[in-house]
Amino acid sequence: MSKIKEENVALVYVELPDSNSAQDLYELRELISTAQGKIVLNCSQKRNTIDANTVVGKGKLDEIAQAIKLFNCEDDKVDVVIFSCNLNSTQRATLKKQFECDVIDKFDLILDIFALRATSAEGKKQVELAQLSYNLATKPEGDFSRQGAGIGTRGPGETKLETNKRIARERIYKLRQELADIEKRRNLTRKNRTENDKFVIALVGYTNAGKSTLFNGLTGYDIYADDKLFATLDTTVRKFKLDNGIETLICDTVGFINELPHTLLNAFKSTLEEVATADLLLNVCDVSDPNVAKHIEVTERTLAELNTTAPLMRVYNKCDKLEYGKYMLPDIDNCPAVFVSALTGKNIDVLRDRIADYVMTQYSVITVEFELDQTYRILPLLNKYAVTCDIVYSDTCGKARITVLKRYVNLFADYIII
Repeated sequence: MSKIKEENVALVYVELPDSNSAQDLYELRELISTAQGKIVLNCSQKRNTIDANTVVGKGKLDEIAQAIKLFNCEDDKVDVVIFSCNLNSTQRATLKKQFECDVIDKFDLILDIFALRATSAEGKKQVELAQLSYNLATKPEGDFSRQGAGIGTRGPGETKLETNKRIARERIYKLRQELADIEKRRNLTRKNRTENDKFVIALVGYTNAGKSTLFNGLTGYDIYADDKLFATLDTTVRKFKLDNGIETLICDTVGFINELPHTLLNAFKSTLEEVATADLLLNVCDVSDPNVAKHIEVTERTLAELNTTAPLMRVYNKCDKLEYGKYMLPDIDNCPAVFVSALTGKNIDVLRDRIADYVMTQYSVITVEFELDQTYRILPLLNKYAVTCDIVYSDTCGKARITVLKRYVNLFADYIII
């Protein structure tokens, strides 16, 4: 990121009747900053509907074009105009001709950031698929799939291609095949975990809520974390041993954002399967953000779109940024919640205890006793199904205190004494 040239951006915000201008503009500025852009011109317009050809109407269009011309000089110029609303191919062609520079929308901007963040082979393929799919639907032939060095033109790989829609469709088909192969391998791994009865916890939440930092704080690992939007794209899965001795798996996932393009959700479908199949979801929320209630709504709406069924616990992160005693729950519902600071470690132990308490509701702790001549029968059961096992032998029998999933208790029915 440090080597990327900062570009001058003209931001055009279109305020519709249902818009939240303060939140939208804050988010757009953060996205532009993340993409290494510098806002040099701001323009906004209240509208009931989007103009089908010019987005903002001809008068406003001329005003923006004039402002860009006044700004441009020998030493400096506007590199790209970014619109807050999504643009179709007709609007893009009209706007680019009027402004005489690159024109993109918020979705292009998000895809551009994903291209910068993608590091794994799978992540790069997913981002390229999302870019090509979105470009195919919204860009005219002349601008199609142009990759370069500026905001909105970057691809996740190193190659730079001038292509057309026919070639793009062929590439999309190939990418889908390659990602399907990766998904098969991922499903096999997931199947093995299921057969081994590993309890899976998934961290989800709005982008930059602190999921990766919390992941490190809970597990002691040191995966990449940064105070940036979409710092993490690739799902990370690690073993997570609770204080009660039960070993689980914990997943860190890509962050969500308001109006996340469906092309991205579709491209990252296999990655997000980790969320859909989890046993417990931790919705990590930035409680210091004034828009936290909206972020919760967006995240949990996206989870519903992914058909998640696991119980949800909210983790209100960054409580160190609040004044003492100001821990106010957003007025949404009575979902279980914990206030923590992943950065300072505050209440991480409380969160671990709450997770352990929930996990234990899925298990039973029983004592079994068996004659020594029955050892050959019970030991395979203990090895396969007991997540904790403490065996004591006497001269005549063996006794074990074990923890097993409730659905397997009946397997030990002949041996249970407590």
